[in-house]
Amino acid sequence: MYDPSSPLLRSGSEDGAPPAPEAKARFAEDRLLDAVIWCEIRPGEILTEADAMERFGLTRAAARAGLTRLGYDNWALPQPRTGWLILPVTGALIGQVLEARRIAEPMLSTARLDVQARAELKNIADVIEALHPRDEAAAIASFRHYVDRIDGLLLGAINPFTARHLRKLWHHTARITRFLEDESDSTIFRRDDINALVKAVLSEDAEAVAAARLSLIDAQEAFFLRQLLKSEAPLTPGSGVIARSKQTAAPNRRTS
Repeated sequence: MYDPSSPLLRSGSEDGAPPAPEAKARFAEDRLLDAVIWCEIRPGEILTEADAMERFGLTRAAARAGLTRLGYDNWALPQPRTGWLILPVTGALIGQVLEARRIAEPMLSTARLDVQARAELKNIADVIEALHPRDEAAAIASFRHYVDRIDGLLLGAINPFTARHLRKLWHHTARITRFLEDESDSTIFRRDDINALVKAVLSEDAEAVAAARLSLIDAQEAFFLRQLLKSEAPLTPGSGVIARSKQTAAPNRRTS
């Protein structure tokens, strides 16, 4: 379910007013990126300018700018005479993203929230404690929104370059998660690490923060593997497997 309020996603005008002319191209770029991350545009799908115009209410110029930006950031590949191929989800991609996160994510242990951010974190902790055991779709969406906000607070308290790198990796992880979740049988990924993370952040326990983040990555890897083992889709050459990659860097993708 697309959630334009997610703090991990960029948005257009904050006050609800139509974007200024100079912001319209960026608005289109952000809308298409959000659609890719939330799997409104499915991995492996071919998207044309005409499709983008019809589905997202864009002008041709805006659709072209948005698709070109997806290509620049390696979320899509141009296909001669057919459109743009949205980056497929493969085992190799999953392994690279998770391994890159294992390297970068412990850096969140350096985050030190200011007084306002700490107060917000404490309020969020009370809300998510009540939401976590509930299974209704609205409760799950709200829980994820607040968890995203916690992640956003942490990103705002670390080096901006590292924050941009992690945001991109989290975008990949969010897309993979939504692609592999099965709404037909309510198989979703739940963030069971969040209480330990909040406690560690508030106590400024760097070791515990790093441990909570690595535990989350392990849990996500296990979920991805379970979901792939349930899939009847054939593996293709080069798709790889979910395993801890020997690579020590993320996919060579530019961050926006």
